[in-house]
Amino acid sequence: MSDGMGPPPGRQEAPVVERLVRVDAVENGDAWVTADRMGGCGGCPEKGGCGHAALLGDMPPVRIRIENRLGVRPGDWVMLGVPSASLIGSAGLAYGLPLVGFLAGAITGAEFGAGVAIAAGVGGLALMALACRYVFTARRGDPARPVMLRLAPAPERGGCSKP
Repeated sequence: MSDGMGPPPGRQEAPVVERLVRVDAVENGDAWVTADRMGGCGGCPEKGGCGHAALLGDMPPVRIRIENRLGVRPGDWVMLGVPSASLIGSAGLAYGLPLVGFLAGAITGAEFGAGVAIAAGVGGLALMALACRYVFTARRGDPARPVMLRLAPAPERGGCSKP
């Protein structure tokens, strides 16, 4: 029984990070989508609306290939989603593994002098960065890979949707 003050009883959905994107092309059961890069909170479709874009510079849009689960066509707009926990885990792997490689190399090389420690640290960093690249590109079933959630209307241009 719920008193109306908390979440309803039952299974709760995991938080999902969502992003609106445009479908550019469809081929072999996959869709190519484009998302403009936005700075700050992403609450404003106006480029440079709150000043964060000025700090980032003029960055090109991101184009990715995703599974076409909704049967979309070029020109459609869809909402992509990534579970928050998967996104945090992937970020931890992408930043943590190279850091561990750097520290392991530097600590191991420190017995042979500062120059060897630096070289071994950089080598460990590079090796673990390559390992991360392999992990993220080799598995199509990556839990942090975006998936299509639903069709969405085209965004309105010309003003912020959030204060």
